[in-house]
Amino acid sequence: MSGTIPVLHRDDHLLIVDKPAGTLVVPVSGRNEDCMVDRLTHQLEQRVYAVHRLDEDTTGCLAFALDEASRDALDRTFREHTAMRDYLALTTAVPSPESGCIESHLEEGADGVVRVVRRGGRRAVTHYAALARRDRGSLVRCRLETGRRNQIRVHLAALGCPVAGDRKYGYRPRSGERYGRVMLHSWRLKLAHPLTGGAVEVSCEAPEVELRP
Repeated sequence: MSGTIPVLHRDDHLLIVDKPAGTLVVPVSGRNEDCMVDRLTHQLEQRVYAVHRLDEDTTGCLAFALDEASRDALDRTFREHTAMRDYLALTTAVPSPESGCIESHLEEGADGVVRVVRRGGRRAVTHYAALARRDRGSLVRCRLETGRRNQIRVHLAALGCPVAGDRKYGYRPRSGERYGRVMLHSWRLKLAHPLTGGAVEVSCEAPEVELRP
């Protein structure tokens, strides 16, 4: 994949970009394509540090540190879940109730699938609200209180409304449906600047019109 990554915020210490679909954030064993770290290092001609993760198919706001001191501070920000992270998901059913909070414990299996478990696992909390109807489903805003792997995808599937295009977590296409990716977008990100402590807030539109409020 080629092309310039859109920059949403940049200063001497913090970088936030609009991540395209189909791109890994960091290198993965057995995969040879350029990841976000590689592409941004080349684009900016300086080293960038990954402190925030999005799934390969997920688009939108993604933060990086530009020096080691900022990396340590931003690592704490995301580890302690103090950043505000709003996502937009296109679901294949209307959630019931249409707004609420999903809390469970999640555990990743040896097959790479994350599941809700009764015992063990890690606590995961997602606040959600349906914003608009979209054919058989809804446009749903999800705000993360925690940030576990595949959290939104697992929680919406457990609610009976899997994310469109997400075959890993229960999506089954109907005639005429064509989704080129898992329809999940990192919409808004607000966090404390790693050095000054001031608020930094960005947002970006999803590439698909179905994912726009």
